[in-house]
Amino acid sequence: MTYSHLISDDVRITLLPSRPRTRIWEIDFLRGVCILLMVLDHLSMFLGLYFGPAWFGSSMAGDGGAAFCRWCAWFHTSEVRETLHTVVLFIFFSISGISCTFSRSNLKRGLILACIAMCYTGVTYAAESLLSLHIHVNFGVLHFYAACILIWTVADFLSRDNTVLKTAMSLGIIVLVVCLYYLYTPPADTSIFFVPLFPPEGADGSPNLFYDPSKFSPGDLFTLIPWAAFFFAGTAMAPYLYPRRYSLLPFMDGKWHKPVSFVGKWAIFFFLFHLVALAAVLMLVSYLFVTPGSWGLI
Repeated sequence: MTYSHLISDDVRITLLPSRPRTRIWEIDFLRGVCILLMVLDHLSMFLGLYFGPAWFGSSMAGDGGAAFCRWCAWFHTSEVRETLHTVVLFIFFSISGISCTFSRSNLKRGLILACIAMCYTGVTYAAESLLSLHIHVNFGVLHFYAACILIWTVADFLSRDNTVLKTAMSLGIIVLVVCLYYLYTPPADTSIFFVPLFPPEGADGSPNLFYDPSKFSPGDLFTLIPWAAFFFAGTAMAPYLYPRRYSLLPFMDGKWHKPVSFVGKWAIFFFLFHLVALAAVLMLVSYLFVTPGSWGLI
């Protein structure tokens, strides 16, 4: 017995269109939180270390203002700040690693960011000569991030869309970085070429003797060891947290996070310009109100 006569010729199979990929809101949001915390951290640095000394004795700053500047100076060198700094960097670098697994143009992104990082280095040298401060950056966050993206580009190419192999490569890089950090100290005659790899101090607090971080990159220094472990933790987790590249928390999406997510989406611009903006605002406040006639920047 056949039922073909029960099926009308007008029946058509309609396939639903694939769901378009959208930005994952929680990644932008977390990145934005990290950027805002970085801005606050740099504000405390400015107030505690650069403007504070000129503001301590100012009657316009008052006792409360002077006390706050002293608190900022304490906070910037405290263990509390060191712990928070590490936590925020883990979040920021790991979600950066997750984001890279979504991109199909990491080679282009990495090369563009490397060019931006080199331009940033040139600007810091120019600012250093104008302000007579040791603030040049030879291998900071931008250089570190560009290097990690390019390393991931090679790993991604070699894995050829094999998720297990990608994860294995990420974990292998993490193990290598951790072992070098805890088990190896470069000798004093190590070439300066290897500075981007090794941190100023080993895990036991002993200094690496082949370079002086205050001379190499005093404004900002983020070496691949140990920080690359955070980035590749993100690339290792991404296929399992976001196998379909959709938000894990779609029910929480809404207008409430848009301002912070906006900062996260355009993080590169906030990173590039926030120091200049902070310095300019504080110098203007100092010149007009706190230390009239003086920019207040030591």
